Amino acid sequence: MNLYQKSKYENIVFVILLLICFLFMFGKFFSTLKCIKHFVYYMAYPSLSVASDIFKFSGNFADNIKSLIYLHQENISYKQKNQELTDQLRNYKSITREYEDLVKLIKLDKINNTESIYTKITVREPSLWYQSFIIDKGLEDGLYNGLPAVVFSKTKNSLCAIGTIVETYKKSSKVSLITNSESVLPAEIKNKGVNCLVEGFNSNLVKVTYIPLSVDVKPGDELVVSNLSSFFNEGIPVGVIKNIEQDPYVDFQTATAEVYFDMGSSNIAIILVPMEQKE
Repeated sequence: MNLYQKSKYENIVFVILLLICFLFMFGKFFSTLKCIKHFVYYMAYPSLSVASDIFKFSGNFADNIKSLIYLHQENISYKQKNQELTDQLRNYKSITREYEDLVKLIKLDKINNTESIYTKITVREPSLWYQSFIIDKGLEDGLYNGLPAVVFSKTKNSLCAIGTIVETYKKSSKVSLITNSESVLPAEIKNKGVNCLVEGFNSNLVKVTYIPLSVDVKPGDELVVSNLSSFFNEGIPVGVIKNIEQDPYVDFQTATAEVYFDMGSSNIAIILVPMEQKE
């Protein structure tokens, strides 16, 4: 574009802006221009007060568009109401799922020598999804560091290990998950009497180490908490083995397992408090 054309377009824009300025200046004196001015305002910021100004300065001119403006306002109102009803329905479905989970939990067999404290998971940061979460119970509810946490597993249809409390506050606590890369949980391969270690690495999979070479381990074998755990009760389900790795130069086998709990399926965790401590 040459310099002449650029100057020409700038002049046209200047004239248009000048006309708009005159429109708003004379709009203070002529009702028709006032109507147009308020109509422009309405298109930018639709509200009943601006619509009333249009009718005030337009007289009979607005009769043909009056119904359209009110229909537009009703449409906005209906959309807002529809969004509110959608949000309420979503909340209702969420509450229904929580109620159904609680009913299942209440029907489960209690873990021996423990008191179950039901808590709600209130904070789950995406960046720490498999590392930790915050619950809504704390010191005021008798919780303290080291207490084990379990959740209901729909896959297993029972309570399964999820983590332990590592930080306790007045009305909340932080739970570190068994999938955390810093977690090491003593476990046992069910029905085979073999102790091993479950190590997390920030995913729904865990590493199972120190499995003797003499043990016939297969995908599908179940992992449970062993009697060597200082936090969890023996026998609480942990996960299921997916694959096995064998190294002829190492005295132990290594396996990969998938934990039973699903972080996205429930927001209820149960803290197990030993009866002796509670009393």
